[in-house]
Amino acid sequence: MPKISYKVNGETVNTKDIFQRVGLDRKLTSRAALEAYYVKNGETPDIIANNFYGSSNYHWIILTVNDIVNTNEEWPKRQEEIFAYTESKYGVGNSGKDHHYRLADDITIIVDYDAVGIANGSIEAVSNIDYEVDENEKKRQIFILRNEFLAGFINKYKSLMDQ
Repeated sequence: MPKISYKVNGETVNTKDIFQRVGLDRKLTSRAALEAYYVKNGETPDIIANNFYGSSNYHWIILTVNDIVNTNEEWPKRQEEIFAYTESKYGVGNSGKDHHYRLADDITIIVDYDAVGIANGSIEAVSNIDYEVDENEKKRQIFILRNEFLAGFINKYKSLMDQ
């Protein structure tokens, strides 16, 4: 990783810049280099790396390609964890409470509460647990760097981080 200099008690200290990030080359973001993948329940980046690249040590490639920094928030949770997560986020006993309302015939449109709309079925409530399940499912679609690009990616990454 590149070095960074800063002052500590009047002395200049050089150290690795652990906050440095490397972006993907445009060639590697093309459809030719990436393969769509749906994360199965319980799969982790190291499991996927082992399955695709033969080593769990390449988990960082899975994360880098998908621009994931915080696996606790950006990686899909196991289905068994969703309820506990929802209870911790919204409070115990609130998982079934309304999170928001949407049109029944176009669920992409979020609307305000409307008793008449709910009564006639044109508006529906989305509970906290349903919202969190939907958000979690969106995280399951990731991309995998194809094997033929793996060595080039690793070499390029190393060269950029050693600058």
